[in-house]
Amino acid sequence: MLRRLLRDESGITLTELMVAGAMAAIISAAFLVVFSSFNRSASLEEARASALREVQTASADLAVELRQSIPLTDGAFAVASLESGWPAPELVFYSDRARDADGPERYRYYVSGCSGDLCDLMRDVTVADAGGPPWTFTGTANSRRVVANVLSDGDPLFQGAEWATGSEVLTTSCGTSASCRFSLVQIVVRVDPDPNISAEEPLQVRHEVRLRNAP
Repeated sequence: MLRRLLRDESGITLTELMVAGAMAAIISAAFLVVFSSFNRSASLEEARASALREVQTASADLAVELRQSIPLTDGAFAVASLESGWPAPELVFYSDRARDADGPERYRYYVSGCSGDLCDLMRDVTVADAGGPPWTFTGTANSRRVVANVLSDGDPLFQGAEWATGSEVLTTSCGTSASCRFSLVQIVVRVDPDPNISAEEPLQVRHEVRLRNAP
């Protein structure tokens, strides 16, 4: 009886310690995988939310500014020039929104800093020179980036639209050889929320802005 008791209280063997250590390592590794996956998902959702806020704010501001655009001279149109094609889409219009300015402001939206298929959407605002009309804009533009990581492989950023004879007519380039005679501007901004993840689904925000001062 004494021998059996002594054998039962001999303690944990080396094999048992090795098995327990292996199990602890497996459990720790599984926990790290789950934690890393959760942390990555949380970071990705935060990046998507931040990118969505940025593009929604910029698109809404552009829509407000564009809706109030005005012809710079008699016979002109609410939009001065528009170019839809990549790699250099551009939208130029004038608006009299600044109460402390004598004349209108020149608004220019364009892309810059392109790398691969990602670009920055920029906004330039230039205050009219004193002494107009006629108005000139030779001062330094107030320039800032409004949206980062805009995809250049999708729909055009800007398009003019007008209904004629029951169908939609789109304008993809105007201001030089073609007139910007349309009452609606379509804005489509597609953004890569996290360029480090190639398979990440892009975000897209679309606006259709009806021009108050269209012909």
